[in-house]
Order: sequence, then C-alpha cells, then structure tokens
Amino acid sequence: MIFLALLAGTGLTAYVAYFNFPGPLNAIVAMTIAVIKATLVILYFMHLRYSPRLIALVIAAALFWMAILFALTISDYSTRAWLPAM
Repeated sequence: MIFLALLAGTGLTAYVAYFNFPGPLNAIVAMTIAVIKATLVILYFMHLRYSPRLIALVIAAALFWMAILFALTISDYSTRAWLPAM
C-alpha cells in the first residue's frame, strides 16, 4: 500500500507540474508532496515506525538541526543588499 501511495504521489507531482499556480505556490505544493512522500519512506521503508523511541528521537533531532540550518541560511540570504526589493 505504501508503494502505491508513493506511486500516486509521483503521479500527482507530475500532474501538478503542468499547472501554474499564483506566486510561490508552485514550490509550496511541490514541497508538500515531497515531504509527504519522504515521510512515508522514512516511516515504512526505513522502519522508523516500528523502531525504538531512541532512534525516533535521533531522527527528530537531526530534522530539528536541519531546520535551524535552513532558517539561518534563509535569514542570511533574505537580508542581503544585492537582492531586488519585493
């Protein structure tokens, strides 16, 4: 069932790619589908759903650290003077 869900997600990604959503919504829709597919892979194919809680804690800490790095990168990139004003 998970494999079929991933196939459906891939098909949905390809289908949505032909639409032109307003503003930055294209990236948001694509990233939402990608996050859902990545969550399915992590939970079922990497057996996180049935693993001990310590492993889930390690993965959550890694995702939290990645979120911190993304936040710092985006804050640095958005405050640069050479970017055009929006």
